[in-house]
Amino acid sequence: MTRDLLLINFAMVIILAFVLFCLVFKFQDAKFSFLNLFRHRRRSFSTIAAIILGGVSIFLYGGFIDYSFWILKEQTIRTNIGHVQIYNPDYFETSNKSQSLIDDYASLKNEMLADKSLSEHIATISGQLEFSGVLSQYEKETSSYFSGLGVEPLPALKLGSFDKLITGSDLSRIKTDQVTMGSGLAKTLNAQYGDWLDIMVVNAHGGQGAISLKLRGVFSSGIKDYDDAAMKMPLATAQQLMGTEGVSKILVLLKTDDVAAFTTKLRKFIADKKLPLIVKEWKEVSPFYQQVEDLLSGIYFFIKLLVAVIVVFMIGNSLTMNIVERTREITTLRAIGLKSRHVTRLFLLEGIFIGVIGAVGSLAMGLAFSYIINLHGIAMPPSPGQSQGYTAFIKTSNPNIIWITFVLPVLTASVASILPSLRAAKLNLSDAFKFS
Repeated sequence: MTRDLLLINFAMVIILAFVLFCLVFKFQDAKFSFLNLFRHRRRSFSTIAAIILGGVSIFLYGGFIDYSFWILKEQTIRTNIGHVQIYNPDYFETSNKSQSLIDDYASLKNEMLADKSLSEHIATISGQLEFSGVLSQYEKETSSYFSGLGVEPLPALKLGSFDKLITGSDLSRIKTDQVTMGSGLAKTLNAQYGDWLDIMVVNAHGGQGAISLKLRGVFSSGIKDYDDAAMKMPLATAQQLMGTEGVSKILVLLKTDDVAAFTTKLRKFIADKKLPLIVKEWKEVSPFYQQVEDLLSGIYFFIKLLVAVIVVFMIGNSLTMNIVERTREITTLRAIGLKSRHVTRLFLLEGIFIGVIGAVGSLAMGLAFSYIINLHGIAMPPSPGQSQGYTAFIKTSNPNIIWITFVLPVLTASVASILPSLRAAKLNLSDAFKFS
């Protein structure tokens, strides 16, 4: 929990404790402050309506970006990245990935699955071998550069679950002489299902490797740059082509999103075994996700700030008008013995009640609008770098969004009530009685 969130929660605890104290021990004050909201119905309604409008905006946009984060996160993780990756330390130091392989992948995989502290978190574990080369379709006299990936066919169904098959089928667990490729690469080669392709690479030893494989399927991930160059083949075939038994990286897909806890255990496992390996979490190797998250979070913060300013000015103006119109009433109460802190409490409660009503109204209307929107979703254009649009929805299950939608109106209303409440308590009695 961040420091700012702790301060907000602490402030809310104080406000709620104050309201609870007044309801239990100063019930007449709480009742009087609540009923005062109905003395100027039009003003109170306009103030509450403005709060609700801002609160609904926070709720809907918060739910929208929460869904956007979720779909982008799942797309990132399940486009051959996983929750956690294991690399050779030299992987990020050289552009030649064939010189930074993890040797004896099969033994390491078995050891990880045998370790109960790790295996209880693992949904899928898969080694991948990265390579590149030239791909040709001689019958149609086409060729292209490609970025190849040797994958284990069964785990690839989960780690590549966002890849949409256009024609054909996924990699076979039995036939090792077949490949799948991105839609952009297939279009460049004018390759169709069943065509034979000739592949030439520089293998892990610096020599040449060549093989002919059959096109089994064409997929689209929605990421244009990826689809224009991607080709997948069974890991065993890729290792044979590259002349190695190693892998470029090991991907781990978890059963839950508790990535930090698993990463800690995995690093301890690697340290105990004294393995020359490093561990990365998915966010560390996905700068695009982090950039999008920072952008949308910044916009969300601006919306919350704007709503907070509107609430402060609306409630401050409303209470100031109430003080002006009730000057004689306030001074009369003071003259018969009502203490200044008592007056402060009355107006402070009035502001808090406005905030609470606005917060409850924001949640109710936000949930209602979310339900209506989610019946059909929101058609979204393709994100930057992608070729396919998507249907967005409003996520209402995130407790943080519900909490901030409730907290912001109440907290800002309480802050906005402080100055008018103190002003009411400090009215000069002799001058106030001359007010007309």
